[in-house]
Amino acid sequence: MHRRFCALALLLLAVLPACGDRSERLNIRPPRPGVPADGSEVVGIYRSIHQGLLQLRGDGDLTLIIPDGPGATSGSYALRDGRLEVFTEQCGDQLGDYRVEVTGEQKPGKAILNITAVDDACAERRKYLTIDPWVYANS
Repeated sequence: MHRRFCALALLLLAVLPACGDRSERLNIRPPRPGVPADGSEVVGIYRSIHQGLLQLRGDGDLTLIIPDGPGATSGSYALRDGRLEVFTEQCGDQLGDYRVEVTGEQKPGKAILNITAVDDACAERRKYLTIDPWVYANS
């Protein structure tokens, strides 16, 4: 009897980990292609081909990290009908005005955030937000 119990326990220990949660992760929501109506449609982490990172949070906070440039900066953003207003610490009280459009597929690694400057006196922020497209990351 003890031997059967041990064999059953070993079998359960081997099988149960394979039965883990296979559901889709809810915090990964790539944006739909098109012009976003508001910030909730583009919330997430984006990466550029030059190792840049742009994180847009649901509360309007943003983080921009450019390893081969100015490094990390934080700030805030507001998005309405494809118009993006950006404030970052590195640019003092200057606001940047941009257009945003999402292209590609609605999948991590495929959804692309294209940011185009409309008006921004802060040359460094304008350069790094617009130099590359931003690809939605799955993290």
